[in-house]
Formats: sequence, C-alpha cells, structure tokens
Amino acid sequence: MEHQTHFFHALSNDIRLRIVLLLEAEPQLSVCQLVRILQLPQPKVSRHLAVLREAGLVSVDRRAQWICYRLGETLEPWQRQVVHAVRESLSDSPRYQEDQARLAEVHRLMRERNHPCAPGVNSTKEEMAA
Repeated sequence: MEHQTHFFHALSNDIRLRIVLLLEAEPQLSVCQLVRILQLPQPKVSRHLAVLREAGLVSVDRRAQWICYRLGETLEPWQRQVVHAVRESLSDSPRYQEDQARLAEVHRLMRERNHPCAPGVNSTKEEMAA
C-alpha cells in the first residue's frame, strides 16, 4: 500500500499533476520547455520534477547538455490508467486547455529547431560526441 500512497501523494499537487499530464501528451520535455508551458520559475519546476522522479512517475534521459523528462518507464498499467482517466476528466478545464495550447506551441518549436527532446530525435550523448 505504501507504493500506491507515494504515487497518489505525488499526483496530489496541482503543478506535479500538470507535469504528468503534459508528459502523457508529449513523450519528452526538458525543464526549460516545462517552465515555458507552466509559466513557473525553473527552481519550482525542478523541485516538483524531483518529487515525481522519487515517486517513479517520471524518468530522465540525458541528451548532450539537455535533460529530457518522460513518464516513468516502470509505471504499472493501473498507474497509467489513473493518469489517463485524470487527463480525460480534466479535458474541459481551462488550465488544462491552456497548458495544451502552450504545449502545442513548444512542440512546434521543438520540431523546427530539431530539439534533442523532440520525438524522433535520437541524439544521445554518445552520438553528439561522435
């Protein structure tokens, strides 16, 4: 039961919940992209990412100087179902819609600039050094 309590505690904060919902919609995002979307200071976003990482809700992928975050690879099916159900229940929420609109803009910029966290960009640290 401790595992479930830790999971729900991590999601009980509005900012952390927004981060998880963004990462469900976009496979990978960097801290600076999350800061832009959430319109919050970088230290605050980083603090919340640390809590999510500790709870196993997000994983880290280092790409050169970038650190990209994604939903945790070890999330169990029931946890993914909870996240999905919460996203569906919030789809009409103005804040959720604003986050999604800013995410779409960041996604467009990621693709235009070939950002290392963009989907389909597989530039790992080793590849960047080669």
